[in-house]
Amino acid sequence: MLKFFEHSNLCSILFEFPVNNEDYEILQNLFSKPYSRWHIDFGYIYTLEAIVIDILYKEIFEKDKKIEIVTYRYKLSRYLHKLGFDVTFKQFKPNSALNLDDVELVLIGGSADSTLKIIEIVKNITLTNLILVIVQHIEKNRVGDFDKILSNYTNHKVTYVKDGENIKKGVIYLAPNNKHLKIKDEKFVLCDDKKYNFAKPSISLSYESFSTYYQSKLLVIQECGYNFDGVDKLEYLKENKTKIIIQDETECEAKSMVITAFNSGFYHHLLNIKNIILYLKLLEKKIDKSNFIQILLDMIFEKYGYDFRLYQMSMIERRLNIFMLKYGIKEFKDTIEVILFDKKMFREFFAEISINVTELFRNPAFFSETVEFLNDNFRKSYNIKIWSAGCSSGEEVYSIAILLKKNNMLKKSIIYATDFNRTVLEEAKNGFLSYDSYNIAKQNYNLVDSTDDLDKYFIKNNNFVKIKQDIQEKILFFQHNLAIDSSFNEFDTIICKNVIIYFNIELQKRVFELFYNSLKFGGFLIIGESEQLHDDFKDKFENYSTKYKVFKKVA
Repeated sequence: MLKFFEHSNLCSILFEFPVNNEDYEILQNLFSKPYSRWHIDFGYIYTLEAIVIDILYKEIFEKDKKIEIVTYRYKLSRYLHKLGFDVTFKQFKPNSALNLDDVELVLIGGSADSTLKIIEIVKNITLTNLILVIVQHIEKNRVGDFDKILSNYTNHKVTYVKDGENIKKGVIYLAPNNKHLKIKDEKFVLCDDKKYNFAKPSISLSYESFSTYYQSKLLVIQECGYNFDGVDKLEYLKENKTKIIIQDETECEAKSMVITAFNSGFYHHLLNIKNIILYLKLLEKKIDKSNFIQILLDMIFEKYGYDFRLYQMSMIERRLNIFMLKYGIKEFKDTIEVILFDKKMFREFFAEISINVTELFRNPAFFSETVEFLNDNFRKSYNIKIWSAGCSSGEEVYSIAILLKKNNMLKKSIIYATDFNRTVLEEAKNGFLSYDSYNIAKQNYNLVDSTDDLDKYFIKNNNFVKIKQDIQEKILFFQHNLAIDSSFNEFDTIICKNVIIYFNIELQKRVFELFYNSLKFGGFLIIGESEQLHDDFKDKFENYSTKYKVFKKVA
């Protein structure tokens, strides 16, 4: 989505996800207008399609227009810098309440429509170290039986509050009908004051009282309901550093409470019921150095479906340390919170975990042997299907494609290039190289074939080079996760170099099984020189090249 604003001779442009072809047309039209300056904010977008980069190059370097580029994404900033653009990178801070270890009491406020949500929460959490208080608008003549209903779903004690009662951990407390619920000196206080916000009990009065007493040790969950009771105190809660979650209104029939709360802007997280439960589970966990990574990876899999649990823990630990240092997060539980409940931060963590170290024709000796390998095995083939698994930003894929082109085999080939990181896949699909990278590639390629000129496979401008269309169109880039996704074709050759080394032995077995099932009989598997074939598959492959770890499927 593209938004733009005019300020005299300045045009300010903001990009937000998702971006479509109509936005590119608007961008080109804005550059055709007689502004003296343009300011483009790419915000939290992770990568740009080739068409945007081509437009920017034309306007900045060919037409000499004054265009300021801003991004909050370090990876996009680095990518554009490599292509010669001047970019302002603005570091953002995680949008989180933090200090989760402080929380002692959870207060849920809602009306009748919140009942089923409250039951679902109670059914799925434990409260060993927490107190749960529920303040719900109740019909005037309704019998107080919600404690009995909730008791069917939990082993915790559920009780209506009594005036002057001491608060105890591990108990679920309900505000009684026609009484306001407050707190003083660790004791509940029931008040007969008049209605507040047309309600008694009033969620607002409970929010105010409990936040005054507990401050950052309180978590408030604004559940579904009519009216706006509770919402008028959210600003006060946030000033007290009370943590605030709003129920996603798409799961509510009575929406006015949560919509008004959302529109106020005074909250930390907007979550559906599944993620509210996940958040409360996180609050209850005792997390230290010994279990931090395992809990994080388990919860990432539960929330996002990405399974890093079988990666090498030493690699995960190194990159988590970098992530925490980069964003100034000191506590383990807070780190898990920002990764789980701030999508921008999850993507930043995701980028840290992804391994993207590659260059065109890296290890020239391997590619020299690859020329012989292709000619010996595929010269007479009618079609060739190759899978590059864990292709990263695409340099190895393009290297293979160039060799196929040079040896007149690309026209009968199709290369499937996959990675679990969507951002690097978009960069790979663009097919751009900086001149620094390209000059290294030329040196590498000269060692592969000194009689051929790499220039004929690329289009050049003054800032960067781009792979030619006839090569690019033979490569299909798409997302695939080796840890959880299945086989999708039958290949002549699979290339997966320097990826398996980051997996533990269990995941390695799973990946080799995937590769085995994805190869034709007599097909080839190429892995990194420092990687080993899993023991369970040594009788199913024979060595084709011991030096460069090329194996042929024989069983």
